[in-house]
Amino acid sequence: MDARVEKCLNTNIKDLINEFNEIQTALDKYEIGCAPCSLGTCKLKDVVSIHNLNAENEKQLFENIFSIIYPGESFEIPRIAQEKKTSGNGNSMSPPLRMLVDEHKLIKRILAKIPAIVEILDVKKQEHKDIVLAVADFIKNYADKYHHAKEEDELFVQFDTSLDIIQVMMNDHVQSRGYVAEMLRGVEEGDTSIVKNNLINYLNLLTEHIHKEDDILYPWMDMNMQTKTVGMLYSRFFEINNSRPDVQPKYEKLATILEENFSL
Repeated sequence: MDARVEKCLNTNIKDLINEFNEIQTALDKYEIGCAPCSLGTCKLKDVVSIHNLNAENEKQLFENIFSIIYPGESFEIPRIAQEKKTSGNGNSMSPPLRMLVDEHKLIKRILAKIPAIVEILDVKKQEHKDIVLAVADFIKNYADKYHHAKEEDELFVQFDTSLDIIQVMMNDHVQSRGYVAEMLRGVEEGDTSIVKNNLINYLNLLTEHIHKEDDILYPWMDMNMQTKTVGMLYSRFFEINNSRPDVQPKYEKLATILEENFSL
């Protein structure tokens, strides 16, 4: 491999973007949004690997990037991303990660009701306060202690947790807890504006967070997990679920209640 190619592939993506602004435009064509990232320590090769472009798109992206860095020169660049694994039924997600994706579906059902809740919210009314407390309970005990805990305690530790994309996910978890704390402070103080702002902040954060996990992080992890790790995670997730059998039905019932009572 050409030494210049190897150096670029192992350079932090933020450093490349800072030096060559057009690189972010090249990345944007493939929905790789590195510029807004708060960390930016991923190497170029890791960014491409994590997003798992097909061979044609990966080749075109690298050609675009290297034409920006070294105009008029051409390089032979090895394939970075792995080919996607597929199963017999066409589902490319392994069972433990499919379990997490399915949990996202319930979280998204609650998220979808937040705009309608915010539209009518007045926490000086007891029934409205109860709605916010129910949503906060869901976030704390399902989205965080049930779902995020599986990610943080079981899944993420199977990888290098210093990777940007994992650090971003962890930071999102911390930020979401802050929004819930502020939400509850607003309820306690009877300040509807605080509650509304933090409900919307949570909605925006988790919507993007789930997209990054479902479409980028989980598929990349799936391709890089050994079979024994997949089996171990599947077993652990079942143990966690079986130790708290009331959790899923409790919050599915809440989602149904919100869907029946709130619409825009």
